[in-house]
Amino acid sequence: MPVSGHFRFAVGSLACTSLLDGSHEYDWRDFVTNAPEAEVRAALRAHGTAGEKVCTPYTYLHVDTGDHQVLVDTGAGSHFPTTGRLPRSIAEAGIDREKIDTVIITHAHPDHVGGLLLRDGSLAFPRAAYYIWKREWDYWFSDEERMRAPRKGPFDFSVFFAIARRCLEPVTNRVRLVEFRGEEESILPGVTLFRAPGHTPGHMVAEFRSDGQSLLYTGDAALSPIHLEQPGWLPVTEIEPEQSLVSRRFVCELATSRGSWVVAQHFPPFPSLGRIRGRERAWEWVRADIAAD
Repeated sequence: MPVSGHFRFAVGSLACTSLLDGSHEYDWRDFVTNAPEAEVRAALRAHGTAGEKVCTPYTYLHVDTGDHQVLVDTGAGSHFPTTGRLPRSIAEAGIDREKIDTVIITHAHPDHVGGLLLRDGSLAFPRAAYYIWKREWDYWFSDEERMRAPRKGPFDFSVFFAIARRCLEPVTNRVRLVEFRGEEESILPGVTLFRAPGHTPGHMVAEFRSDGQSLLYTGDAALSPIHLEQPGWLPVTEIEPEQSLVSRRFVCELATSRGSWVVAQHFPPFPSLGRIRGRERAWEWVRADIAAD
């Protein structure tokens, strides 16, 4: 992983920064549950992973629109020993976290809401309004859904419920529940949220537009470039597996139709910046050609 925890770039007049919270190693089997081992291993080798573990960055996005300071997702906090550096990355980038006025929560998995609170229990972004799809909020606070929470491999989803509630409850009075009237909802000038359910029931992606240019933060619509090349492959973490495949295709088509820059949260290496390009009946990830910040 790079020494620097931030990478600055521009999209139109928007000042954008990829921010690093750390990384985590997953078993390769967590990335694909419905394809032969040989095919999965070959796909991972093509992207530099030959062993049992896949190391992914935890990358987040700050956008200064001129009128608003927007953060997309908040990191994993102390959920893993290798995470929790997002506050330091924010400071090193010259961003004042107390001036962040908008936090978009794509979904409430631990690595996306774990940084809502600092180690002392105070709000990491005390002046922000927090946008989350109402469907996502209702899911994690449903006792019925918690009782049905499955265990998939190493993932005990009942634990995810406990973490989501612990992190989200302190921001209850600052939450703006998004109720989609269609596929998309504008929350600020040039900032649009799109429905992309499946990974979780209320998963969203965020788009920033300026001067005819587009930037998408895709959250966990795809966890690896191999999920673009094989759009039918399912990772273990999908709560609504078939719906997640529909949403993945929607997000890929959105990115290609817009010609968007994309920050793909788990795509290595940091800053997880690139474009999605069509390839036959699938897509491919084209990493940005960047220099060190």
